[in-house]
Amino acid sequence: MVLQPVQLDVTRAVSTPMERAPHFVQAAGRPIFIGHGTGVLNCRCGQSELVRGYDPKNFLAVDLQCATCGAVTTTPGLLALNNPPASVVPLERTAETPPEGATLLAGHVLAGREELDRLMHIYQPGGPASDFVSITGEWLDSVAADYDRLTNGLLETHLSEVAAAEATKPLSGLAKYKLAWALHTLRAGIADPDWACWSSSEASVATTLAAAFRYFTACWSHHPLFPEMAAAAADTGYSLHGLALFATAKVLSDSGNRIAFLPARDGSGRVKDFAIAMGPTDRLTCIVDVFDRYEWPVQRGWTFPELCSAVQERLLASKARINPRHPGMIVLSPGPVQETIEQPLVDAIAATLHTQGRRYRHVSAMSVILAKVAPTQERNTVRFGYSFLPIANPRHAAVTVQIGGKAEAATA
Repeated sequence: MVLQPVQLDVTRAVSTPMERAPHFVQAAGRPIFIGHGTGVLNCRCGQSELVRGYDPKNFLAVDLQCATCGAVTTTPGLLALNNPPASVVPLERTAETPPEGATLLAGHVLAGREELDRLMHIYQPGGPASDFVSITGEWLDSVAADYDRLTNGLLETHLSEVAAAEATKPLSGLAKYKLAWALHTLRAGIADPDWACWSSSEASVATTLAAAFRYFTACWSHHPLFPEMAAAAADTGYSLHGLALFATAKVLSDSGNRIAFLPARDGSGRVKDFAIAMGPTDRLTCIVDVFDRYEWPVQRGWTFPELCSAVQERLLASKARINPRHPGMIVLSPGPVQETIEQPLVDAIAATLHTQGRRYRHVSAMSVILAKVAPTQERNTVRFGYSFLPIANPRHAAVTVQIGGKAEAATA
């Protein structure tokens, strides 16, 4: 479940007549819970202390029935973004009476099941209905419409600049606006009866860019922070690098991790990082680092020692963001690269962490994320997905992150 940073509605809890079973029922003469806050939650009747040491952020949409008047007080839910609860106890409507002196564990949050379902719907990533992508005129129209909306009507301007650049020098439009170049390239491609999504490097990369953008909108467009996500990706022309952060968050969320996007500290209105909740107070920061030295169309050559050296450079460069005070995971985004580099790069990460892991104990793991398309029997249809290949640092303090549906533990 994805619980994003939230800001609590600080309005007072509401007392209502009981229409359905509450979560908890008070025993006469004592509070239902003893919390760790500084407030007191009283029933509106003024005769009952429902929670002593009340802190609203620890009781989310919880129904508490007064022993004196029988009214049910409902605590506020989550409305806006701030800090995510890390240890949430889902509550069913059992109308139970906790034992005397029941104390809420530090860092834990009680939340009604309905509230959790609501938050999951809002904050959990969605996804496309299918991993098959067909490059048709109608599909490109939908991608273009989203592009135009998210760039405040700049689609035609960007397409014109790309067309002018391409007329002067092939692929120069790619450097200006990645997704606009992809739309320009794919529009021309589907007009050719002999064209296929994988018929050339240009076709394959353009298809991957457009499919990655559609995947991004399908996963995250419902999220309250989507405007900040889209702004961050737009700064890169919706490149594979710009979309990699959100693809990584989707992969880790689907694997059972509880993630929270972090608001930008510089006031830029861009989402740049996210964290994985590791417990009531612990967070593991996840950063995506652009690793573009081998991407198409340059595709410089490489050797395994060079890959190891490049990985070590990224470890060193990350210390401003991932360090002993802010431990975390580093994900490398190679962009569009030849498949032949994928496994050697993973092997280089493993070798570097083996030799340098103690020096970088604050790095829990390194990974590679790659957007990939696979051809089908239809010339205009591919299967799209992401390859996410994490390697745990064997010298990191014990931290468990869910990868691919199972726990991968890095141990000291």
